[in-house]
Amino acid sequence: MKRLTAICALAIVLGCWATASMADPGRGSSTQCYVWANDQSNPGPYTPSAPYSYNAVSRSGGNSITRSAVGTYVVTCKGVGGGALFGGATWGPGGHVQVTAYGGEDADFCKVVSWGTGGTDFFANVRCYNRAGSLSDNRFDLLFVW
Repeated sequence: MKRLTAICALAIVLGCWATASMADPGRGSSTQCYVWANDQSNPGPYTPSAPYSYNAVSRSGGNSITRSAVGTYVVTCKGVGGGALFGGATWGPGGHVQVTAYGGEDADFCKVVSWGTGGTDFFANVRCYNRAGSLSDNRFDLLFVW
């Protein structure tokens, strides 16, 4: 009986020690996508400038930007979402997104409103504003890191 109790106690200790993060090490931190949205009034979708665009799956291609209204954009990076297959597994939603307005000395700024990584592709909804707080077309840089 003591042996059975000891085995059960050992199983409980080992079960508590092994966590989900140990079972699935994840992708690790890496740049998945970045773009320079350099054509702020193009309704798109357009492919951003190749020297200033990167996609971890297709290297320089696979990224697009669509302007849906004044100061409102959708950035899409094909193949780097959490639903993509990496070694036969899907990763689900996650990651980190940064966006920065790019340009002259005006006080425009941009922000990420939302993003999604649960499907095969990554997408981010970006809005840009002028110094008065109104939506305005602006160039911007976007970085997606997992």
